[in-house]
Amino acid sequence: MNVSTVHVPILLKPIVEALIEPFLALPESAPPHAIIDCTLGGGGHTGALIQALAAQPKTARHKVISLDQDEGAVERAKERFKKEIAEGKLFVIRSRFSEVDRAVESAGFPILGMMADLGFSSDQIEDAERGLSFMRQGPLDMRLDPAHGHSVYEFLNKVTEKELEQVLSELGEERFSKRIASAIIQARRGRQLPDTTTALAELVVRALPPPARHGRIHAATRTFQALRIHVNEEMKELDQLLARAIILLKPGGRLAVLSFHSLEDRKVKLAFREDESFRALTKKPIEADDQEVRENPRARSAKLRIGERT
Repeated sequence: MNVSTVHVPILLKPIVEALIEPFLALPESAPPHAIIDCTLGGGGHTGALIQALAAQPKTARHKVISLDQDEGAVERAKERFKKEIAEGKLFVIRSRFSEVDRAVESAGFPILGMMADLGFSSDQIEDAERGLSFMRQGPLDMRLDPAHGHSVYEFLNKVTEKELEQVLSELGEERFSKRIASAIIQARRGRQLPDTTTALAELVVRALPPPARHGRIHAATRTFQALRIHVNEEMKELDQLLARAIILLKPGGRLAVLSFHSLEDRKVKLAFREDESFRALTKKPIEADDQEVRENPRARSAKLRIGERT
């Protein structure tokens, strides 16, 4: 499905400034180094990093390597950045976080910067066929790579009630996880398991006590978050990325991670605080200001942490 939404990158200025700075300290005799954008998505951060490197003679020889497990994102980027790829400024590779070392090896440049935007691009969210949003009717899939793992519908067809409750509680921090899990399993037993996003959202709302059905966020938000994280193995993949960043980054290189919920932010915070290979450059996460939130409401929950390889 083709989508025409425009993805607006979040906290663009502090990410670009933080990742470009180590390149300014390189001697002019140094070989070309690279920044890895581990979450290409709509290409906003990638494009800004290419422009920032090209803007100064001292950094113009350096490269950007952009990765995404989403085949659609990779193909759109190859078209959008056709000129930059032809000029050798950008390398676009389909890859998961856990495969980032192989992607870097294939490109062949020392790494002085890495970034990951753990949110989803507008293209991905607005594409109903992905099933990422309960605001648009689509199949219960939610996978970024449909060739990998099981869809949400397949998961709900085999999971036990106790396991589902645990997923909703731990990955969605859903306080009504027991009620929601029970409702989903009851529907399955009655051969009425929802197979679309909107139907699942309606079931979740009905499972909640009436006062909890209308809050600041949609009542199905945490359930959808938990199921999406589970089928994409997002927490495992983030662990892999943080571990590989320590190996791949040269001393003085920087890692910027943009997260959108507390589970992700906690992992990044602990990695920067407890691993001696990192020095946290952000004691508290950087958040979008009022103007950016007005212009892009999706920036409201974003938290940016930056660490430096020691």
